[in-house]
Parts: sequence; C-alpha cells; structure tokens
Amino acid sequence: MSTPLEKRLNDYPRIELTRTPTPLQYLPNLSDSLNLKIYVKRDDLTDLALGGDKARKLEYEIAEAKAHGCDTLVTCGSAQSNLARLTTAAARKCGMEVSVVLSKDDYTQLQGNLLTVVLMGATIKIVETEDHWDLEEHALALCDDLTEQGRRPHYIPVSGTTPLSCLGYVRGGLEIVNQMKEAQLNFNHIYTPFGTGGIFTALLYTFRHSHLESAFHGISVNRLRSQCVENLETWWEALARLLDGDMPVPQEGHQIYDQFIGKEYGDPTDSCLEAISVMAKREGILLDPVYSGKMFSGFLDHHRNDCFNSGDHILLLHSGGVPALFAYQNALKDYLQTDLKEYM
Repeated sequence: MSTPLEKRLNDYPRIELTRTPTPLQYLPNLSDSLNLKIYVKRDDLTDLALGGDKARKLEYEIAEAKAHGCDTLVTCGSAQSNLARLTTAAARKCGMEVSVVLSKDDYTQLQGNLLTVVLMGATIKIVETEDHWDLEEHALALCDDLTEQGRRPHYIPVSGTTPLSCLGYVRGGLEIVNQMKEAQLNFNHIYTPFGTGGIFTALLYTFRHSHLESAFHGISVNRLRSQCVENLETWWEALARLLDGDMPVPQEGHQIYDQFIGKEYGDPTDSCLEAISVMAKREGILLDPVYSGKMFSGFLDHHRNDCFNSGDHILLLHSGGVPALFAYQNALKDYLQTDLKEYM
C-alpha cells in the first residue's frame, strides 16, 4: 500500500532514465576491520552513462523541460562535471540537444567526464572563472543566445539541484526505506556528500516522514557549514510545498561538516585519497575524488575519533562520479608512489 508521501510524489511526471533500485550492499571486510556494520547505497550503479546520482534528479527535471516544449538542455559545472556527463547522456536518450558551460581549471585534459561529454557530442563552452558557482551567468547568457537562434532551452543549474529535481531523492529515499524493511535493517548513522544539499535534504525529509530517526551526516565538498545549512532550509521548504508537508526543518538528528573540503571544490586532499585507497583495497569499490571520496574521508575521521558504538549500523551513500578518477591520475600517482614502485 502506498504511503501519503509516495502518493503525492507520484503526482509529478518523470521520465525514466535509469534502472532502479540500486543495490544496498554490505561491506564485510570494512565492517570487520572497523568493528561496525557498514553498508553502501550504490548510486554509482545507476546505468546512465557510467552512473551517478544526477540520473535520479534529471528524471524530474527533463520531464519538466519536455512539458514546456523545450528542445535543448543547458547546464554548467567544472571541467570534470558529473552533471555535464549525465545531462548530455539524458539529452541524447530523450532526443534533445545539449550545451554545457565548463570552468577552465586544472582538469581540462580530454579524460574522465570531459571525454564522455565530447564523445556524446555536447556543445561545449569553456570559460575562466574564479569560482565554478559563477558559471551560471554564462549559462544563462547561452540560453538567451539559443533562444534568439530559435531553440527552446531548459537551464539546469550547477549540481542539478532544483525543487523538482530534489524529488528524485525523495524517491531514492523511499527506495532505501523499502530495502531496509526487506532486510530488517535500521541504520544508526547515514553519511552523504553535501554539495548543493539536494540529496542530503531529500533523504532526511523522506526518513523523517517515514518516522525513521537515523542520524544524518553531510560532508560538505565545497561550502562552509553556514551556507550548507541555508541550502538545507531552502530545499526543505521547497519539498514541503511540493509534497504538502508541514513538518519544520528538524533541529536535531543531523550534522554538516565543512572541514574536509581542502583548499577548494575538487581539491584531492590526502585524507580523500587515503579514503579512496582504503575502499578500493578493502572492498574493490571505486570512489571519486570530489564527492564520495570526501564523504568517506569524513566517516573515517569520525571513526578515528570514536564517534560510534561497537556494532553500529552505518549507511554510506555512493553518489557516483568515478570517471573523474582518471583525470586525477597525477594526484593519485603521487599518493600511491609506494604501491607503484614496481611499475616505475
């Protein structure tokens, strides 16, 4: 039987772009070594163009674009943007054109996500900005140019987070809740990356509406905690309007951390590279250096600081982004130099 939240969610059109549910996978080796019960939600295994969380968001965003007769998707991000990759793939899947505005940074080599965007034939504009959040003005100007050319563009902001796209992770949250019921699981702690905050907010919203009190931990990848809290409030209020919910933002049971960012967004910190290496060697799962690697580095830091009880059940959200690993080969090579001695 559908819950009220599920019924309200089904009122919004979506275009199916990927296969779900994704696995909720137990990590036996990591669990044994850390004396915890650790699971990972494998949203790196959504099957649209090498996977990732954006596919869930785009299902609602593109449905909205189609409803308004749009024929071109426009988005922006860093040179190794996961959103650029998945927006390009979604556009091709839906028979639409696509243009992306990317920042000129240290990772513009034809590798990783950028290579896939080129392969799928997106129109690419690379601009110099001090902050990739400043790309929006360039993307909106491109929308104006496309409109003058007779196109009907639909703009998707950095990270793909809008009120509608947040519905993708309400659906994703309900998917996790159902998997927990089937496996008779209850998580003490849930870790997610925190970029613009759409995923964190939508999952927290869904769990609280499902009367589940797992503690949520958001690991910021780009912004200070105060800015993240503002985003949480913004997206929570937007979801409440869309889903007719009247529950205020909870003041307890969740935390956001900004000490794992490094120098800037996308900075491959030593703790992030260590986290990527630990997960790869213990479980054969690849994390990315921008989102899931930072999330896991935060979790490992909390474990070192005795933040858990023995046997606690932990859920880690793997949001994808693995293609970016290949663009970070120099940082990884430096970090892994001891392991690589026999090859050098």
